[in-house]
Amino acid sequence: MTRRALAAVLGVALLALSCARSDAPADPVWGKEPCAHCAMLVSDKAHAAQALHDGDRRYFDDIGCMILWLEKNKANGDRAWVRDADAGGWVDARSSRYADGAKTPMDFGLQAKRGGPLGWDEARTRALAKERNP
Repeated sequence: MTRRALAAVLGVALLALSCARSDAPADPVWGKEPCAHCAMLVSDKAHAAQALHDGDRRYFDDIGCMILWLEKNKANGDRAWVRDADAGGWVDARSSRYADGAKTPMDFGLQAKRGGPLGWDEARTRALAKERNP
């Protein structure tokens, strides 16, 4: 195999790997990335969230902000992640469990927590209700 052919094969392999990872959660630049809903800087890791919509990644300072943004943009089929309060890593937002009553940046009170009493639909309903009745 010539050097040029080897370089082409390696280039295609690297491109394929980078594309495969583009739908995985990624940290924002903490303290510098604005929330896509309220524009507050995303700095509190414990309550951060993110969504991948039409190939663009959006970050949120509060799970409630992400829920409202997903509703407004009719983006409920897109990928979304929240920070797990127990483990600290990113978890799928729709399969996560939630607790209500936490002190969060925008006062929605939702926190992703293993064994939390709320599923995605209940968390979504609570965030929408708080937005309508602050």
